[in-house]
Amino acid sequence: MRIYLDSRDLILLVEKKSSDETLRFEEKLRQGQSELVFSMHNIMECCAPLVHAGESSIVMKTLNRLEQMPHVYIAEEQIELLELREATSAFLERREYTPVTPPLVPRFDYVVSPFHEPPTKEYIQYGLAHMIYELWHEDKSLFAGHPRHANRLRGILKSNRGRDDYKRHGPNFQNTVLRNLLLYNIQFPEERVQELSEWISEFPSRSPAGRLGYEVFHKLLRNLTDDGEDSDIPDFAHISCTPYVDAMTLDSRMRGYVAQVDKSIGSNFSQKLYRNVKDIEVLL
Repeated sequence: MRIYLDSRDLILLVEKKSSDETLRFEEKLRQGQSELVFSMHNIMECCAPLVHAGESSIVMKTLNRLEQMPHVYIAEEQIELLELREATSAFLERREYTPVTPPLVPRFDYVVSPFHEPPTKEYIQYGLAHMIYELWHEDKSLFAGHPRHANRLRGILKSNRGRDDYKRHGPNFQNTVLRNLLLYNIQFPEERVQELSEWISEFPSRSPAGRLGYEVFHKLLRNLTDDGEDSDIPDFAHISCTPYVDAMTLDSRMRGYVAQVDKSIGSNFSQKLYRNVKDIEVLL
């Protein structure tokens, strides 16, 4: 079983629980042949003490303990690219979409460099805490980006809500597909993008992470009482991993949006979502 804990629960697991409780959780993982899934965002969020107080010792201790547990790394920034490549191929070849293989990578430096082999590839021993420590000294802005990006997201929400056509779900999804084709340099006949977007929309299993992210964003967009939160950027990254894990913890607000998506499009993504580590332990 692949278990994705958000940063709150990773920190709770190794900092707030007693060492015996943490060890029992680890033993349950091993007994059930389960593993934690680490991504760019749930790991980088664990490093917040570096930003707020320069507390490197706390962060390094947390990362070292997490690395001792059964785990795997996922390069979440690859997911939408892999899905869209498969979707375009399946559509043009007139076959059904084949679920893509999760982009699991051997170390965190491959997550930081998701589209190219990292320059540190040849390092035989390169632990997680060591990588974070070097990244921190090289570019501290890497660990302070969410509030800035969240403000940009709030601006996008405000701008979209000011448009008369922001509820035009189909055409807006078509625009998203076209934008991503250009972003990932995927060659596809532009005059057939509408057909492609309609084909993807027909079943939630086609490009599931991309579809889920789009639908959650539009649930947020239509909720005029929700102006967004600083945690939205990492939460959207977590959501992109949902189709590729067996269980995930996510805050109640985002779980609510995913449940709304399930109701709208007939998916079952919310069945993988849990409140906290305690709920996850019941599965092990």
